[in-house]
Amino acid sequence: MPEEETERLRSQLNEVFDDVQEAIVKVGEGEWQNITPDTSTDPVITELEPALGGRVGAPLSPKDHDKAIAEGMRRVEKRLPPGYMDKTKEGVGAAADYLVWEQILQEAGRRQCDVLFVTADVKEDWWRKEQGFNRGPRPELTEELRTRGGGRLFMLTPKRFLEVAAPILEFGLREGSVEDIERVERIGTDDGTYGGWTTDALQELFDRLTYENYEDRVAVIKYAAEMDGVADAKSVYDICHYPEGRSLRGFTKPVTRITGLLRSLGKIPESAVQVLKAEYDAGPGPASGFSVHPLLVPLVNELGDEDES
Repeated sequence: MPEEETERLRSQLNEVFDDVQEAIVKVGEGEWQNITPDTSTDPVITELEPALGGRVGAPLSPKDHDKAIAEGMRRVEKRLPPGYMDKTKEGVGAAADYLVWEQILQEAGRRQCDVLFVTADVKEDWWRKEQGFNRGPRPELTEELRTRGGGRLFMLTPKRFLEVAAPILEFGLREGSVEDIERVERIGTDDGTYGGWTTDALQELFDRLTYENYEDRVAVIKYAAEMDGVADAKSVYDICHYPEGRSLRGFTKPVTRITGLLRSLGKIPESAVQVLKAEYDAGPGPASGFSVHPLLVPLVNELGDEDES
């Protein structure tokens, strides 16, 4: 088909999809606005109230709250876990993680018990990272819990918790529940798309890279995704076991080449975003690191979770 005809058809399709998307967004916004402000009629809250009765801790006193905010902000500035990865949040929002942690410490100390913390936050200020994968809680957090009178600290993502809890607690896992949790975790992270990529396409990219002995690229992509999309040059050298001084020029070429192949095979659209890109602090020179497109971060992390399980 002539290129002009292809472009004409693509343009027509895009217009139709844009109209459909706009209509769906308007319907969604209308539904949200029509939700009753009377929470006593909310079916979800109605179900939650008896389940959570007597199981929610008391809020911190005003004095303890202010003290926790100050400590949380101090930790952010000193890069002490947890919470320092939220430094860019406005106001005292960066201290929110520490507020959660302080309440965990107080309750665990009161009960002198172990703690299972279920969180969708997979950043390094909570998790111990090894080769880009989560390997349990940060040792500083484990030690602090013991110091404050608690026991052992365990951490799971919501998805992994549901998978582990179902057989132990002997409850039926409804088909699609895990996928529902994954979708909820993505709300606010992106617009529901992955920049033209699917799980199968990304897995094929990883498989082809591995087949060609570029496993280090896969490891860097996964590490960058867990670091909010960026892997600094030092981490790349560590992950790839490169000697000091080795050039990173051309590091992304295998990823770009195989991405082009997947486009030509129709596995991803022409508009699919670039998976791995070199970053530079100050113009030309050695790369300061490599980034994964923001739309791909949750998808890459999903594949990492599957590998772990």
